[in-house]
Amino acid sequence: MSQYITLVGAEEVSRAASQMQSAASAMSGAASYFESVFAQHQRFMDDWLTRLDGTLSDRISDLGQTMGPIA
Repeated sequence: MSQYITLVGAEEVSRAASQMQSAASAMSGAASYFESVFAQHQRFMDDWLTRLDGTLSDRISDLGQTMGPIA
């Protein structure tokens, strides 16, 4: 008599667990990618807003010189 018991479906359960682990790893990689994309976008927008602020500040001061004092 054999000392081993074969469970029906055990290989499928093991394979499903492996596939779930692979999918979780892929999802983690995708989340990490999106995090880096959003960080890069935030840096771009911060830089753009800083440049816009500088441009608007320059134009406002130029406007005051061009129009002269308002009476």
